[in-house]
Amino acid sequence: MQIVGFPDTVYGQPNTQMRMQSETADNMIWSQYAGRSPSNSDIPGPLRAALSRIDFTNLASPTPLHAAIQRASMYQRVLIVVGRSKRLAVENHHAELKDLVEEHRVVGHEVTSKTIGDVATAFVVSGCATAMVVLQAANVGME
Repeated sequence: MQIVGFPDTVYGQPNTQMRMQSETADNMIWSQYAGRSPSNSDIPGPLRAALSRIDFTNLASPTPLHAAIQRASMYQRVLIVVGRSKRLAVENHHAELKDLVEEHRVVGHEVTSKTIGDVATAFVVSGCATAMVVLQAANVGME
């Protein structure tokens, strides 16, 4: 009997071109949804209504995980949507995640970090998210 599951993530060659493509794709998606004004008439009504209830924010901070958690903690009902990881990212959140784990006195975060990524783990450790969705892109054709 063969067990068929989801394919493992396949990454391209780690080079500058791949990093730029990834960054460009991220920026395009961000500007498509976060850069739109909810009152824009070319946006369909249901999407416009949904976007009006979402707070898209750019935060600049030397401690981005702490800043994001502090911002999310300002709201009562929070849905966090994060990417699992960015293999070619310049940023490394391991040291800041370690600080958060120590602050919240959490044990066993290593498995969570390897499973859902450092950013999602930071939100789990802090307990500030009401719900969370972790996304990971894959270049897999749909059959």
